[in-house]
Amino acid sequence: MVVVGGVVLAGLGVGAFLLFGSARSGTAAGPVSTVRASGLDYDVPADWTQGGAPLTTPFGIDFTGVARAPAYDCAGRSLVRGVVASALLPSTVSAASITALTQALAEAFYTPPDRTRPEVAVGSARNVDVGGVQGRLIEATARTATDDRCLASEGTVLVLAAPTTGPDGKQAVALLVVNGDRAGGPIGAPTMVPRPVLDAIVASARPSTP
Repeated sequence: MVVVGGVVLAGLGVGAFLLFGSARSGTAAGPVSTVRASGLDYDVPADWTQGGAPLTTPFGIDFTGVARAPAYDCAGRSLVRGVVASALLPSTVSAASITALTQALAEAFYTPPDRTRPEVAVGSARNVDVGGVQGRLIEATARTATDDRCLASEGTVLVLAAPTTGPDGKQAVALLVVNGDRAGGPIGAPTMVPRPVLDAIVASARPSTP
């Protein structure tokens, strides 16, 4: 995926706050570190880089709780093999908006410098357990129109939405975005994130603890 910056459209937006936990043993993902964000806690591979600049995304949402897979440089650009981020939205956000966000994220992550729009297929939302509460998970697959030998030519974007309570005590929706490349990129780039690792990150999501 491309490191997204400055991709902002009018719309929704409340950032999340984060604290990082210590590394511990995981399962499918191997050793993991816990990200404690506003609304959700989740585990990421211990070798991913946590923190850094917020992920600026379509709809004007500044995702935080960011962790990035191994990076590489190509043709003067810095790219990563995957990214995880979270945000807190008002409870009034609609299911259609979450679907539109999933589509927009997939397009943003896999749009090359020539701005050729990728082909994106978005699946139907399905119910998932999020630490004892019911959430909704949407999956999108993006494929670039051309292969520039730098940006991955195919990638997966998973968006998890779960009800939570915001810092102000009001009902809210916690979002978790999990992205990983599936194909393409230059010779010598880091290996792509295996699908079981993406699934393990999603499965690790649970309501935040004080």
